[in-house]
Amino acid sequence: MKLDDIIKTQSDIIHDNHGIENNIIEEVDVNVIAHFSNCPTFEITCSDVTPFSGYNNIRNLGFLIRAFYQLFDIGEEDGLRINKIKNIPCRLIFEKDGGWGGRCIGFGHFMKNKFVYSEDFAKIDE
Repeated sequence: MKLDDIIKTQSDIIHDNHGIENNIIEEVDVNVIAHFSNCPTFEITCSDVTPFSGYNNIRNLGFLIRAFYQLFDIGEEDGLRINKIKNIPCRLIFEKDGGWGGRCIGFGHFMKNKFVYSEDFAKIDE
């Protein structure tokens, strides 16, 4: 699955009866979880919630990182280390009726009309 296959618009999110809230991506990292046989997981941490973590990304980690860079239009000619990604404005998708009372189920670019559901993002493999 490619990033372009899973991009949603704000209209799609509203049609799915979900809410959208502004936030800040404070950190992006790769964690290796020892008690799950040293499985790597790509993690996105925002101010108040972690919209993406806990997935076993051993087969698609590189694709996820590339898709994240594409979604948020970040990068530099000589490369950008993942630990340098901080304080990126974003928008988070929340379950039905939105707001902080619901579960965070996705994320997207702050200014552009590009969103992804976390479950779909975890399946990127090209």
